[in-house]
Amino acid sequence: MYIIINKSKRSTIKHEGDWPYLYLDEELNAGDKVIVISLYSNTIKVPYYTELNGIVEWRWDDYPFDPNCFNIKPNKS
Repeated sequence: MYIIINKSKRSTIKHEGDWPYLYLDEELNAGDKVIVISLYSNTIKVPYYTELNGIVEWRWDDYPFDPNCFNIKPNKS
């Protein structure tokens, strides 16, 4: 699962399945600030762009993420 955090829109969405190329490209090309937490690879992905001959391509830096470090326990009702 991917957790997509869009700071510009103040939104967070969950996405299951393949990497959401088109969605992320649209958000980033619109100027939104986005990061992605991948629970598949336990990484935080931060975008950066490269430009060659006027063509922008989005790439991602990966940082390690340990979901267990939060030690979150479910609420008991």
